Amino acid sequence: MKLQPESRKEMKRMTAGVSLCTAIMFVLFAALHMVNLAPFDSRVILGGLCGGAVALLNFLGICLMTQKAVAEQDEKRRRARIQLSYNRRMLMQVAWIGVVLLTPWFQMVAGILPLAFPRLTIYYLQITGQFRKDTPKGEDVSVDESVEPVGELVVEHEDEGGESKT
Repeated sequence: MKLQPESRKEMKRMTAGVSLCTAIMFVLFAALHMVNLAPFDSRVILGGLCGGAVALLNFLGICLMTQKAVAEQDEKRRRARIQLSYNRRMLMQVAWIGVVLLTPWFQMVAGILPLAFPRLTIYYLQITGQFRKDTPKGEDVSVDESVEPVGELVVEHEDEGGESKT
């Protein structure tokens, strides 16, 4: 399945955001290495690159699943497809974390931290106004302060005895 233009645009923005966050992480590791607080070796580089790739694959999975779910007419099948995609993506991330923790080839923090970079990218885009959640199409609801009240509002209250008072 090909990515639709909007999904392709979001994937490019996510790739840029994850790449930038990964580069910042590398700079921080290098700075910490200068004062002997953290290693900066091939394990850090490999962990960061592979962790970023897993994060981007997860986002790509979201894009593809969304396209397929929108095309699905049956509500039950749509929900099942979304749940299956979510489970697969979570399993992929858990498997990656297991690989990072159980093998000596990846630095632990550098391998796991990139999984949070897509969320950080989305937060940044929301804060800067570059990403807005779609609002439902319909009538605009606005409050016009020039409108005067038509009449009094009558509210019925029940007291403890069950009698209504107005």
